[in-house]
Amino acid sequence: MKFLPIVFAALCVGFASAATLREEFDQLLPYLNMDQVRAIYNRYIETDPQVAEIYSFLQTDEVDRAWIVLISQPELRTITDWTEVRGVSIRDYLNSIAAMLGLTPIAATRTAGKNARSWSAMMDEIRAVSDIDGAYQLAQQFIATPGSEFAELHHMVVELHDVFHEVAEHPDVLRVSNQLRAYGVDVDRILEVIYMFFGWHDH
Repeated sequence: MKFLPIVFAALCVGFASAATLREEFDQLLPYLNMDQVRAIYNRYIETDPQVAEIYSFLQTDEVDRAWIVLISQPELRTITDWTEVRGVSIRDYLNSIAAMLGLTPIAATRTAGKNARSWSAMMDEIRAVSDIDGAYQLAQQFIATPGSEFAELHHMVVELHDVFHEVAEHPDVLRVSNQLRAYGVDVDRILEVIYMFFGWHDH
């Protein structure tokens, strides 16, 4: 009988490792509660002058130039193509952001003051409806699972450390980052979380 738990564990590992990227994302997304998140930021955009000001800034040519720096990276195209064939369209997600802000879309591959308080209040509401810790823990399980496509995607992004750092330091991107800081957006914390998740230690 002692052998049965071992067999069961082996079967569980087999099933976990067989999960596709689409299946793994489908497990992660409920933790983020995106419908409520969208409702929160839409409400703030419509009713809060400071958040509306940030939203307006994100629609400017200055931001579009920084956005183009990001989407022009061939490494990003490699990742979006890789996820596309696995049923997860990062390109569609990024293009939905671009469409909302009037930014340049990614073409398909052929083949601390009042502002800070308003922004902080919106982010507090978003965090309240999102299980970020749960999503993070599940992501870590995927990353540790042999054969996980999410783990493979994570590794692909980890390898882009130098590219990400170069984009973050690009003058057009720095101008946008500094303006967002002026609006009270904690850009440094966002970068810190990104660097932490991908194991980059030089931020």
